[in-house]
Amino acid sequence: MYVVSYFTDADEALHLAVSQDGQEFSPVNEGRPLLRGTVGTGRLRDPFIGIGPDGLFHLLATDGWTSPSIVHTTSADLLTWSEQELLPVMAGIDGAHNAWAPEFFLDPATGLYHLIWSSVVEGAGSTAEGRDFANVGQDHRIWHCTTSDFVGYSPAELFFDPGYSVIDATVTHHDGRFVMAFKDERGTNDPSTDHKYILVTTFSQPGTDFTRPTGPVSPAPVEGPAFFRRGEEWVLLFDHYLEGRYGAASSPDGVRWTRSEISLPNGIRHASVLTVPGEHAAALDGAGV
Repeated sequence: MYVVSYFTDADEALHLAVSQDGQEFSPVNEGRPLLRGTVGTGRLRDPFIGIGPDGLFHLLATDGWTSPSIVHTTSADLLTWSEQELLPVMAGIDGAHNAWAPEFFLDPATGLYHLIWSSVVEGAGSTAEGRDFANVGQDHRIWHCTTSDFVGYSPAELFFDPGYSVIDATVTHHDGRFVMAFKDERGTNDPSTDHKYILVTTFSQPGTDFTRPTGPVSPAPVEGPAFFRRGEEWVLLFDHYLEGRYGAASSPDGVRWTRSEISLPNGIRHASVLTVPGEHAAALDGAGV
């Protein structure tokens, strides 16, 4: 079963949708939120779900526009969640203003999980006060930390800096290399803008040897890319955030991408996709799909 986690503009909370074929997705709980934020700003934006070393589902989410922390909680069934906590991932970085779109991926060579997110860092004494983070682009880079157990975390370090603003990185593993999609955040929130599209790079070791980004692999403006494997192809979702709809591209190798069609719930924002084991399908099917 494929599970999409997302939020909506009406409810900055965790929503889920499910699919058996990776093509037609139906909302769980009749489209109502399954989890609301209880820490920090009380917002759960950009929800990402992955499976941790304990076999549990781990949720990471953005804690509002200008919080330097991210939300973390766990679940055994995707329906009941543990007490939420704030991970102060950028607390030790002077001038850090935010921590957006957190995700994680496993490095099979080391057994470490890499948490990645987007942050603006402008030096000690700078402030985000009075800025319109929701509508005006800021100068982001991709940051990360590592963990083996989701209890202790390494200090935050810069992960990816191509020399211009980037957000919404997502990583998967294919043929012995990592593939990373991200949003080129240059440009303006206008349909005629340059940039504001999705590019792809690859690397063999996290945080090093990035290949020159290729693409764009999407129209513009879009954001929130998300990978998943469907049969023999990779699918990349992206959010047409000015138009209130979703788009997709597919690829046989993570390099060559062509337009694809997919059916997702209305109002979906910044989705992530997880393939879940069969034993969880019955519980989700009984949750109002």
